[in-house]
Order: sequence, then C-alpha cells, then structure tokens
Amino acid sequence: MPAERNKDLVRRMTEAFNTGDLTVVDELLSADPDPGGGPGAPKTSTDLKRKITALRKAFPDLRYTVDRMAAEGETVAFRWTMTGTHLGPLLRHPPTGRAIEHAGTDLVTFGDGRIVEHYAADNFGDLLAKLGIEPVGSRAG
Repeated sequence: MPAERNKDLVRRMTEAFNTGDLTVVDELLSADPDPGGGPGAPKTSTDLKRKITALRKAFPDLRYTVDRMAAEGETVAFRWTMTGTHLGPLLRHPPTGRAIEHAGTDLVTFGDGRIVEHYAADNFGDLLAKLGIEPVGSRAG
C-alpha cells in the first residue's frame, strides 16, 4: 500500500518540524528534488533543515498538525495548521510575542520512499499580518 506508507512518511516529516529532529530530513528528501518544487518548497535537504531551524527559532513552541490528508499512488495532499508564539527573529523581523495560527496545503510526491516533488501553498502575507508585520512593498508612497 504505497498511499498509506506515503501518508506515514508525511506524518514523520511533520514531526521533524514539531521536534526539531533533522535526521528524518536526510532520510526522506531526495538528493535531487524536482527543481520546479513550487514557491515555499525547499529544494534540498539543507534548505529544509534551514527552514525547520529558522521556524523553530522564531516559534520555539511551534506545533504543526495535519488536519486532512489524501493520497493516491505516490502523491499525498495535506492541509496543515501551524501554531506558535513569535519569540525569535523571523526573516529579520524582531519577535512580536504574538501567538498565531496559520494554515496551508502541501502536495508531496514520493519516489522510492523519498520526496521527489513538493509544492507548498500558504499565504505568508497573512502570517505576517497576524504578527503585525507589514509585508515589504505594501507601504503607501
């Protein structure tokens, strides 16, 4: 049952975000992911490790939950919710101390038990707004 196995792999990757245990990244991310991985999708295991580390620094109490998941063959689509308190820098923005809830949807395709494609869709501008951070380029002239 590749679909069920791949859903379990998505859950393992989600736990890497929750625990900060980066060992699973090398196990699950292909050495040669699809270069068209979509906006917000890390291209290499090093990129994903940086993303997890930066998010956990910005939100030390970071928690991802998988709200819905569907799988067909080697592809898994899932809706996630992230919660946390902004207590560290986020993209050069100082901590705001605000607790947030943010959601998105990812589509992951596996090959031989490793991620070979990853598309991520969330509204990062919405996350910044929840933190009270004005997105770059949104200021009136």
